[in-house]
Amino acid sequence: MLKLIPRVDLQAVADKLDGRKVSKKAIIPSQRLVNSGEARNLNIPVDSRRERSTGISFDVIDGKTFKDGFLYKTVSKKSIEYQNIQPSFDELERFCESGMSTSLENRRKFHYMKGDAVIVVRGDLINLMGWVEKVEDDNLHIKPKRKDLHTTIVVNENYVCKYFKLGDHVKVVSGAHEGATGTVIKVNSNVLILVCDATREDISVFADNVVDSSEVTSGATTRVGDYELHDLVMLVDMSFGMIIRLESESLQVLKGDPDRPVVAVVKLREIKYKIDDRRNSTKDRFRNDVSIKDVVRFSWVLAKGNKVLSNIYVEVYCS
Repeated sequence: MLKLIPRVDLQAVADKLDGRKVSKKAIIPSQRLVNSGEARNLNIPVDSRRERSTGISFDVIDGKTFKDGFLYKTVSKKSIEYQNIQPSFDELERFCESGMSTSLENRRKFHYMKGDAVIVVRGDLINLMGWVEKVEDDNLHIKPKRKDLHTTIVVNENYVCKYFKLGDHVKVVSGAHEGATGTVIKVNSNVLILVCDATREDISVFADNVVDSSEVTSGATTRVGDYELHDLVMLVDMSFGMIIRLESESLQVLKGDPDRPVVAVVKLREIKYKIDDRRNSTKDRFRNDVSIKDVVRFSWVLAKGNKVLSNIYVEVYCS
């Protein structure tokens, strides 16, 4: 049984139940939790059912099973890919209850290296900080950051967490944001908030998934999922724009009015679909045809009041 964030159009379900013709939409509904109250307001029947094996009560809407807004669906194990999956921090936050996503019990097995700054998070030595001097199987030999302790202390690696402070520059070496670099702006237990160098967006990562680094990534990725650099996309807020930079889980989209261009950082889930414009020509300001590989001139006028200061012309090839 899988727990999913559904793509359900409740209005389409209501139209179908009322006998109204439902046109097959080219737009796939965006991912969002289903509200049973909203379904009832649309006169959609909401039934309750208790699962015998688990004793859990579910809401049944249009033959689908929901709980707390999530869709629960039983599928064959052969139909899913479940090994070596690295969920993002946002996904862990949405799917796990009671803060489980940030708990130490849910951390991936991680091997430390000499020189790593660590802090003890369990046991009698809790909050003790130091540096890894030696790694021996599952134990770490730690040099304490205390003047009254001059000898190394042996601690099991499950009792420690990598330690970073505000302002540290790091690189993500595993997880959904692998390859990204940024500066630590907040530390919350074993979770770090970074300002990503490439997108200037705040991202959340586990401390175990990063290392100190002076490297700065440029965000030169050309494809993420179904999207590529310079694709035209429609966003869930019904605005649209062109992708000008891609990261592992976010994109920079140039959108807005031509007189007020805006660069927005969006998540993959905020994109409704890619605009597939198959036209191979368009019109210029004088209604002349412009096709691929034509040379065109962009012009800008720099003015102050009614006085023209200068004209700027740029010639480019259409792609």
